[in-house]
Amino acid sequence: MQCLFKLISVYPLVYFRILFGLLMFCEGIGAVLLGWVQEHYVEPAFNFGYIGLEWIKPLPGFGMVYLYLLMSLLGFCIMLGWRYKLTSFLFFLLFGYSFFSEKTHYLNHHYLIWLVSGLLVLLPAHLQLSLDVRRKPELEQDAVPQWTLWLLRIQFVIIYFYAGIAKIQPDWLAAKSMHIWMAHKTHFYVIGPYLDTEPMIWLTSWGGLAFDLLIGFALLWPRTRTVAFWVAFGFHIFNSAVFHVGVFPYFMIAANVLFFRPDQIARWFFKKRVNVASTAQKRLHLPEWKKRLAVSFFSVYLLFQALFPLRHFFIPGDVNWTEEGHRYSWRMMLRTKSGYINYKVIDADTGEEYQVPLQSYLTRDQIHKLAGHPDMIWQFAQFLKEEYQRQGVENPQVYAYSDLRLNGYPLHPIVDSSVDLASVPYTLGAKPWVTPRPEADGWPWGRWRAGGTAVADE
Repeated sequence: MQCLFKLISVYPLVYFRILFGLLMFCEGIGAVLLGWVQEHYVEPAFNFGYIGLEWIKPLPGFGMVYLYLLMSLLGFCIMLGWRYKLTSFLFFLLFGYSFFSEKTHYLNHHYLIWLVSGLLVLLPAHLQLSLDVRRKPELEQDAVPQWTLWLLRIQFVIIYFYAGIAKIQPDWLAAKSMHIWMAHKTHFYVIGPYLDTEPMIWLTSWGGLAFDLLIGFALLWPRTRTVAFWVAFGFHIFNSAVFHVGVFPYFMIAANVLFFRPDQIARWFFKKRVNVASTAQKRLHLPEWKKRLAVSFFSVYLLFQALFPLRHFFIPGDVNWTEEGHRYSWRMMLRTKSGYINYKVIDADTGEEYQVPLQSYLTRDQIHKLAGHPDMIWQFAQFLKEEYQRQGVENPQVYAYSDLRLNGYPLHPIVDSSVDLASVPYTLGAKPWVTPRPEADGWPWGRWRAGGTAVADE
């Protein structure tokens, strides 16, 4: 435990606070100016909440636009270190609210931003170069326990490594998704003609796998750290240019700097000379119970981050097909899905059938996402049950007719069209009304996980 409380320079946390605040300021403004908030929160008439958290709803009207502008302002305050504890806590709450109020556009990097913003609330990143220090000089400190830095470092190593683990699957190794993605990138200026070539496709697929598995550990090892940083820099710039993944590449580049020594960060970014030996010899005057509390949080949080992304290994079926265990697991850019879905409502009392006009309730993007996510298919069935009851159908039955194409394979139904989804309760884990991924698509996931009995036979 004493090792965790060895003192190091505060400047890595200061650096990250400034970069995080700046990126969040740009993220909030950009999401509004580019119309992302309006498209995802304002235009939809129906909201897909997270199951169990459906009570969290987007603000009505242009409320979410104002919310993002407020978060942008909070990011600016975090950057300046103004009322840091309050503004970082408010940002954590508001970003969590926006994240959990709509799952149609779940993004791993939004989940990451929410996690890191919560960690920053607990980290003393405002003890130098902040308006808080100018307001209260007694806050100023130049040293913090090294666990505050290692908490962030380990978080990012987990993200990289688990993104690599997720790629160890037949479709990725066969570059299925990459062939599809690169075929749509040929229009890019200068580099376009080179992207949709076999060498580039295989290099990107296998190189991405090797990068994710190794880069976190290469950043931790001093001998490979500098080379690893510049490799990561090029990797993230390539992703930004080719795949347009928002703020995530720049967020990760900023985070990768944290793997360098604290005295290097202080010298490079703040022109500060840090005496490492002198800093390490300083004593931290902290009650024992606070130390134990910090260690407990450090341990529990990282244990959760290490175990929770692995839950899909214990759920029958291919996670790429069923989506069970996909979210919050750093499974990034692994598959492509396209498909079709229609609903039919039957009045159980009269036998009268109704074809559901999806466009009357959902946006085009929502319909596209709906076709590939069984939990969303079930949620919309529950909505239709209530909707048709309001229209006078006392006992509506709701059936979904779906066809899904995963990674370019032929279309297959993803839900059992003979099951009345309106009467089915939602359960955790594998669901009997979700069809298994056909074994003809590749690795027999069902047989491998069920110990010799294919899920398709059940």
